[in-house]
Parts: sequence; C-alpha cells; structure tokens
Amino acid sequence: MKKIIMPLLATLALAAASATAAPIRVEGGLINGAEKDGVKTWFGVPYAAPPVGQNRWRAPQPVVAWAGVKDTTAFSPACRQTATWIPKPQSEDCLYLNIWAPKAAKGQRLPVMVWIHGGGYYGGTGSQAGYDGASLTRRGVIVVTINYRLGIFGFFSHPELAAEGKVDGNQGLLDQVSALKWVKKNIAAFGGDPSRVTIFGESAGGESVAVLTTSPLARGLFQRAIAESGNMAMPIDAREYHWFDRAKAEADGLAAGKALGAPHLADLRKLDTETVIAQAWSPRPVVDNYLIPADMTAAYGKGLPARVPLLVGWNADEGKDLAPEILGTSDFTLARYPALVETLLGHTPLPGLLDAYPAKSDTEAKAEVNRLTTDYWGWRMWQWAKLHRASKSGPAYVYEFVHVPAEPATPCGYGCGAGHGAEIQYAFDQLAQDRRQWTADDRQLADRMATYWTNFAKTGNPNGTGVPAWPAFDGKASVIRLGSDAEVKAAPALPDYHLIDAQP
Repeated sequence: MKKIIMPLLATLALAAASATAAPIRVEGGLINGAEKDGVKTWFGVPYAAPPVGQNRWRAPQPVVAWAGVKDTTAFSPACRQTATWIPKPQSEDCLYLNIWAPKAAKGQRLPVMVWIHGGGYYGGTGSQAGYDGASLTRRGVIVVTINYRLGIFGFFSHPELAAEGKVDGNQGLLDQVSALKWVKKNIAAFGGDPSRVTIFGESAGGESVAVLTTSPLARGLFQRAIAESGNMAMPIDAREYHWFDRAKAEADGLAAGKALGAPHLADLRKLDTETVIAQAWSPRPVVDNYLIPADMTAAYGKGLPARVPLLVGWNADEGKDLAPEILGTSDFTLARYPALVETLLGHTPLPGLLDAYPAKSDTEAKAEVNRLTTDYWGWRMWQWAKLHRASKSGPAYVYEFVHVPAEPATPCGYGCGAGHGAEIQYAFDQLAQDRRQWTADDRQLADRMATYWTNFAKTGNPNGTGVPAWPAFDGKASVIRLGSDAEVKAAPALPDYHLIDAQP
C-alpha cells in the first residue's frame, strides 16, 4: 500500500483556559488540566515511557513516575516524522494522549471515544486542529486522542528485534494497544466508563481499527469500532498479504542498517534521531502472528475477531486523492489504463469490469481510474461489514459520505470535495476550525454526523432522536448516504462489487 496522505490540518492552538482543573491521579502520579467553556482538558498525558535510547523499537514500556503535580495543559511534541504538514516541535519522546471531558463528568461513567489519527503510518498527531474533542464532549462523551510512533520509528523490523522477543515491527500499533490499556486503567478518574470504549480513526487510523478488531492483544480494550476510509489490514483476500510480509520487512531493516553504517540493533539505537529519520523508509504493518494473526481470513471464518458493533464507510471521491498514492503515478493515460486497473486490483480483471469502467481517451482514462479507485475503496469497507456480519461478530452500519463541502477561500487540492478525509471535520463537528463560508447544509450534516458517532459510542447503535434512521447492514440497500437531501437523492446506485472482487 502506498502512502496515504491526510488533508492539511494545522496543529491545534491551545486557547487560554478560564480555570485550572483540580489534580487527578493517574498511572505515574498527579496531573492538572484546564477548564474552558464547560469542557475540561488534559493534554500531553504520558501513557508509556519515552521510546528512546534502549527503548527505541521496543514495545511500549510502563510510564515513568514523577513527583509533584505534572502540568498537562499543553500538547506534547508530535512524534518525529517525515510528513511536512505537521509543524515542530517533534520528538521521539511522544507517547502522550489528550483528553476532553464534560465539566461535570467526575463520578459519572460516560462513554469514551479514542481517536487514532491517519497519515499513512508516517505522519500525523493527536493534536491536529480537526481532532478537537470539545464538540463531541458536549454530547455526553469523553474524547481521547493519541500519538503513536510513526515511520521508521514505528514500523521497523530487524532480525535482531525478533531475537529480543516478540516485537519485530508494528511498534506504532503496539503503542495504540498501550494507550487503550492506559484508558482502561485510568479513564474512570475522568468520569469515563472503561467498559464503553469506542475506537475510531480515519485512513491509516481506520486501518489500525481493523487491526485492533482482529488482534488478540486488543481483546477487551474496546466495545465498539468506527473506521473511516481505511481497512488495509482487513482479510479481503490472500493477494494482499505481500503488504505485510515479515521476511521482506526484516530484509529492508537490514538494508537500512547497512546504509546507515550500523548493521546491528545496538548500533542503530545509538544513532541520533535525525540520522535515523533521514533514511528512506516505507512504513507498513507486518504479519507477526503476535499482534496481527498469521491468517486473518481464517480468524474471521472462525469468529475470532472482537464481537463489537462496527460502523464503517468511505467518501464518494476517494479516488481523486488515493489513486495516485495507491498506483504510485499520476500518469493515467488510455495506453496505460488496463495495466493501472490490474495494479489496483492485484489481478487481471474480468472483461466485464472494463466494460463497466469504459475509457476511450486520456481524459476518460483518468476519470475511470479515479472512479474505480473510489468504488474499490467502497468495496473494501462494504466487504468488511459483510465479513463482520457473516461471522456474527456484531451489527455493522455502513455509510458513504457524498457531501461536497463548501469551498475554501484558497485553492483546495488534497482531500477537497468528497475526497479522502473530508468527513473528519463533520464527524468531530469542528467546522469552526476551518474558515470557510459554511452553509446550512454543512452545519446540519456536521451536527447529524457527530450525533450518529456519539450515539454509537453510547449504545453501539447510531440511531436516536433527531437523526434519520440508519438500518443495520444487510446488503447494498442498507448503506446510507451522508449529505444534503439533494446530494443523497442524486447519488448514483452502488456499483457491481462482484466485478471488482471477481478474478479470472
């Protein structure tokens, strides 16, 4: 899988707090926070020890205790990364989380929503502006956003790592598990219910949700799951396992060590952060039969994934952003069209598929590649819901985001229209973070989606007062469209997914 870039979002600026919250005891010691506009916040709370020095590439270690009261009124640095849209400060010392809770939450048992950011496993941070949890919190939930190791620091394999123990890659995913364990142990102190935890994420964050639903290490750490536009790690079919090959990942790690003049793990751990991150690296999960089962398809067939309600979906113009990332090129010409389709699907398509996505010019070839990529992404989410339902793992709810947001004042590129990541600011009801001329349709949809998402966190069902009915998944007819009334009415029928799935 090629890199999936998140839309540009500025790091959230911390507004002046109106009052200081009373200290709370968590794993490691006492922390303080802030209160503003009826919302309490704690930012930069450590959930594991700094993954530096000898802890580089190890599984997350226990929190290091501190004396006195730790100030948690400002975000921690983002994890060190190559993504250009996340400003500094950045650091390898980055295993921190952020919490938003209603002012009166203490002593209650409110549902908890843990956000896993996207960014292709090489970029992003839990403090991006669009992830401000205040609006969701005002709907009666506690929101947690997390940092996790990225790039070469979060997805690095090496034979000597395997010799040390069970961890050989997937460090960033293990960080997510560690953060969920922290939530289970500590969230009650903030008024949260550790038995009603929802994990939700987009792109690589949605893929992480897919991993966690099938991982034995995450069992019992959450009770609902939401994935927006990301399920690379789902067991769609065996063709995808080359993305996760452990032997290939270890060979890449050895090659990187040699290129850095540090062939052994001990030498690599002595290198400074900037030397390591300068090494070219394509982060990806690996099948380690520890965090990620060796055969996820068989796991679903045996009903082994977490038995939790599932809410998944995709956007109506994903291909505009994802096609160049998945295919590694923007050269979508008619001459290359059949080869591009084969690369996208991982096999030679049946003739009927090219008939359904016809192209007779370069312009049509580009449009059809984008359309097929969007449909392919939709099929993946639809197929996930189908597997989840068939294995009796729990109810599933499926959406397609068809809304075209108000245009920004400046030219918009990645993630615009109903592109990859466009739904995030609606799900968080955080349109105010983006200074566009939002319409009544925009504001209504943001309120509706935030209500669906928080209803789901509360009960495992998105339905409730004030929102249109959302049927549980039982096929194409149960996929709801999220948009204005006119957009929903104009949305085309879902494609023939059999053509996308079928192999010669």
